[in-house]
Amino acid sequence: MIDSIHSNHSKIQWDMGTAYDLFVSLRALHDPDVFGVRASWAAGVRSRLPLEHRQTLELVVRQVSPPLSFVHSLSAPKDAASVIATLKKMPASRILETISFTFLTSNAYKETLLNARPGQKWTPAEKQTLLERVRISEHYTQSAHLNGLYQTWTNREAYGVKIIKALESYTENFFAEEEHRILPVLKKGLSHAQMRAGSLALPALLEELSNGIRIEKIDSFSKIVLAPSFWGSPYVFLEKMSPDALMVVFGARPDTMAIIPGDIVPDALIRSLKALSDSTRLRILRYLAQAPRTAAELSRALRLRPPTVLHHLNQLRMAGMVQILLSKEGERQYSPRYDGFENTIDLLKLFVQGD
Repeated sequence: MIDSIHSNHSKIQWDMGTAYDLFVSLRALHDPDVFGVRASWAAGVRSRLPLEHRQTLELVVRQVSPPLSFVHSLSAPKDAASVIATLKKMPASRILETISFTFLTSNAYKETLLNARPGQKWTPAEKQTLLERVRISEHYTQSAHLNGLYQTWTNREAYGVKIIKALESYTENFFAEEEHRILPVLKKGLSHAQMRAGSLALPALLEELSNGIRIEKIDSFSKIVLAPSFWGSPYVFLEKMSPDALMVVFGARPDTMAIIPGDIVPDALIRSLKALSDSTRLRILRYLAQAPRTAAELSRALRLRPPTVLHHLNQLRMAGMVQILLSKEGERQYSPRYDGFENTIDLLKLFVQGD
């Protein structure tokens, strides 16, 4: 684990630490289907923790995205112990806001949560404000999200203590051993990214590291912090740290390596074959080969509901078969990523032949 160092690109700073994966792994273990993790294995890892700590982590993970800026602010070695030690030094009542609020968090959102009091119900307008950042699914409704926020933020100090104890339990029962496994991979991923930075223009470098996301107007940022993640592959996590600074945590797990310790079948191979086994996804690729399209345009062309199209696009994106042009306003256009097809064929050959 190292502190930030500068690359040949004057805008880029490099960072590394297993603390990024401390939070990303928790997200993956609570959303295994999204990250391509076997649900039964994820449940087995969670079951190693005492019930109280499991409940605390499940509640908080549903509310908080991986706190990238917080991890970036840590002193080396930026590992699980650093996270826990830093949180222990601050008042327990401030822990939730420290890991929850980012540069882009609105003042209305902050004030609504910081003013939460037991027995004091939120108004309809406040509820709407609190739903601006929520990740809703069929298993996690708006009502469940609001109830979870109310439970934690009306007891901020108590939950600050609970979060520390839950992170200690998670580290002791799983992540401490995991840190030793992933650290060499992170170092190698960082070294490879730095080498690629020597020969690629910044937009091309970010597109490669993010598995196909092209960020429009990237030159408007004066600083870009790049850090590798084992558990995040093939996703990329973005966080704006200031008006002109962007944090990017990119996937660094090799395509030939499984996320589950000891598993010989690479996750990337499973994702790719699943992506190509669906007729709707094949139709999407055929449409995108004609011209880049938004999800809404694909929805109309395919006569499918937008959430269905987004689900399929996400599967293709995870498999490295589509790339995304992300505008500064947040609009996404999708197009094929043809080297993803070639990578799938090569990976299948390598696995079958045992190379």
